[in-house]
Amino acid sequence: METVINDYISRELVQDPALLPLADDISLLESGILDSLSLLRLVVFLEERFGVTMGDADLLPENFASVNTICAYLRAREPGKQQAPRG
Repeated sequence: METVINDYISRELVQDPALLPLADDISLLESGILDSLSLLRLVVFLEERFGVTMGDADLLPENFASVNTICAYLRAREPGKQQAPRG
């Protein structure tokens, strides 16, 4: 999963070749790779590629801080990985 996301970001969103190869733990926001437009492009890619739907509540900076945090967020959303309701 990291490779797929890293490849997409590297190919489609990175404007500065000096940032390549992209480390999975680099801050996408602080490095300027993600802005509001590129975040929307990334969300569309993730929804199509991984079959998830992201609402406004999911579009938090901490979910998109790095390739690693994006993958952790997606893994938490995988079917069967949702926390069972307590009761």
